[in-house]
Amino acid sequence: MPTLANPEIIDIRRFKAGDFRLLLDAESKAWGDALRWDYVSASQLVFTCLEEKRLSGYALLNGREIDGYGFFFYEGEKALIGDLFVMPGGDAKARALVLLERVLETLLATPGIGRVEAQLPHFHLEDLDPCFRAHGFESYLRRFMAAPLAGWDRPSDSSGSGFHGATNPLAMREARVSADFLIEPWDRRHDHQVAQLIYHTYHHHVDGFINDQYMSTEGATRLMETITHLGGCGEYLADESLVAIHRPTRRVAALLALTAVRPRRTAHIPQVAVAREFQGMGLGTALMKRAFARLAVKGFKEVSLTVTDLNAGAVRLYEHLGFTTFQTFGAFVWNSRE
Repeated sequence: MPTLANPEIIDIRRFKAGDFRLLLDAESKAWGDALRWDYVSASQLVFTCLEEKRLSGYALLNGREIDGYGFFFYEGEKALIGDLFVMPGGDAKARALVLLERVLETLLATPGIGRVEAQLPHFHLEDLDPCFRAHGFESYLRRFMAAPLAGWDRPSDSSGSGFHGATNPLAMREARVSADFLIEPWDRRHDHQVAQLIYHTYHHHVDGFINDQYMSTEGATRLMETITHLGGCGEYLADESLVAIHRPTRRVAALLALTAVRPRRTAHIPQVAVAREFQGMGLGTALMKRAFARLAVKGFKEVSLTVTDLNAGAVRLYEHLGFTTFQTFGAFVWNSRE
């Protein structure tokens, strides 16, 4: 384990929020440059939480300057590492590992904690994996992927079957679905069915091992609230977020949520799901093609998403739709053996 000479690691609540301004500015730049994400509003939320002493965690000091921070939350018997970031350059990896070690020691020593989750997009999996594994964590490789929207310049026709006049070769291919399905905007009246769909789709899926919100309908409901109301994944795009309704049963068969993470430039897919019994019918592709056309009309230049590498079928589908990987990072999970 890399070590630093006389590192100062101090409770994050001992500082004023203004002491973190340079660090938060550097992190916002990292989100924009590496992850294609406008982090300004999220950074302001972190600043407010620091100001109100609502975050638990540690700051790493370099002389009088804060050089990094890591903070975490408790949800009952679960802890989540919300962020880990250090000033770039030099021995950034070593500094991050020193800070991470203190965070993990604290969480795993907290009475009653049976699960810890972390997804830390500023670091490659291999940077942090040895530290996490030394503490008994499982690790999963995840990808940031993006696809250009150039050519998705006309929305689908009224039947939802084609993209006539588009110049993108993928857009020119029709995205036909059975007449048994109706594609429409995701209205709040669908929320209960959407939560059930997400749970039934993901609770035995690798993403369910990474994020236990997928393991219950209550957790799936909280996940959707984070996307649609709390801004946890960017600004929710209600007009572009879609569901596919199975006409004979009126069931929600598939869903696609969309947010804006760089206004008028980068859209993001925080959630997509197709009910198991309707998979293989092209519903996911149809939803994405319809949404991509709408995004292009609104002036968005690209759309991004994250996907777990073990979900090989999804990775292949996204690559077929023009997505390429621009960043990889790690997801880490610890479960008590008691």
